[in-house]
Amino acid sequence: MSPCFTDWLAYARTMKCNIILSTALAAAAQLPLATAAEPATGRSVAFHGEILADSDISAAIQFRDMLIIGADEAVGARANENYIQLLQREASGDYRTVSNILVYRGDKQNGQELDIEGFAVEGDHLYVIGSHSLARKRFKESGSYEENLKRLTQVKQESSRYQLFRLALDATNQVSGRDQISLATIFNNDPLLSRFTTIPSKENGIDIEGIAAKEGKLYLGFRGPVLRDGYVPVMQLAFENPLESYKLLFVNLAGRGIRDLAAVSDGFLILAGPVGDEQVSYQLLHWNGKDCLTGSDRKESGKLHLLTEITPPEDGKAEGMALLSETAQNYELLIVFDGAKNGAPARFTIKRPGR
Repeated sequence: MSPCFTDWLAYARTMKCNIILSTALAAAAQLPLATAAEPATGRSVAFHGEILADSDISAAIQFRDMLIIGADEAVGARANENYIQLLQREASGDYRTVSNILVYRGDKQNGQELDIEGFAVEGDHLYVIGSHSLARKRFKESGSYEENLKRLTQVKQESSRYQLFRLALDATNQVSGRDQISLATIFNNDPLLSRFTTIPSKENGIDIEGIAAKEGKLYLGFRGPVLRDGYVPVMQLAFENPLESYKLLFVNLAGRGIRDLAAVSDGFLILAGPVGDEQVSYQLLHWNGKDCLTGSDRKESGKLHLLTEITPPEDGKAEGMALLSETAQNYELLIVFDGAKNGAPARFTIKRPGR
């Protein structure tokens, strides 16, 4: 067995969960559930000031001495303005908004929302990624059968979601440079990912929810698709030449998708959770950054360690994870929850693997 499949995953193979996929290209599959871990205890903090899209916080990261947050919903009079917000930590440990940065203004033709799902930082650059996903309309309880049937047949595709921004921030945290790319061409032509580009995200289609930067490379974590035997793609690429530089790595999250990524000194932290609405727990894992796909000819494979489970507040979904600090013993994290008021931010002290 590959070193990637540590004791928690070996045990997990005795347990099965169904993941419903939406087409023959993503047929129903039995995937292993990871064994449970002791849930972490978070310490609530508060965001003060005006929080935009305050029930839709989906991303968080520390940049210099600031905390940056973003939402997967647009705001403004036309509901087409996509902001990130900078917050300063106060002596109490709470945070207060100090400035807003407009990243993208959408329109009816291309889409209102960027659908911000993740941040990464390297040097003076902040990376902001949209989900690159499709969405199927929800049915309305007040609607007729025919109306709901029509809604279920409608899939929303907006080019506004297919963007990855690189913002250069000066010493005063103002935007001094801006670049953007789209990964749609890569997805549409990749032998594996192209099969999922026409499937809505919550039905195991393409959905990027995590991004991290390390040693000049970006790592993009997919909430979906989850592949056979529980593998989830992580795309590694260089922002300057994504088509020529990208490659796919794989991690096995036992049926879960990636909800966020954070770079640490010896690899990455993965916040894992459900692809759609299935009832599985949120887990925090350490990954050494190497491909976990097995092979008899591989001398070295990736390694995953289950660190803990994260219990979301009522109506909340663990979506954004900011690494505040790390020591030889612990990681200090701030996690925000989409669907909860102001993101229900909480701090967690998590022991490093083997501690």
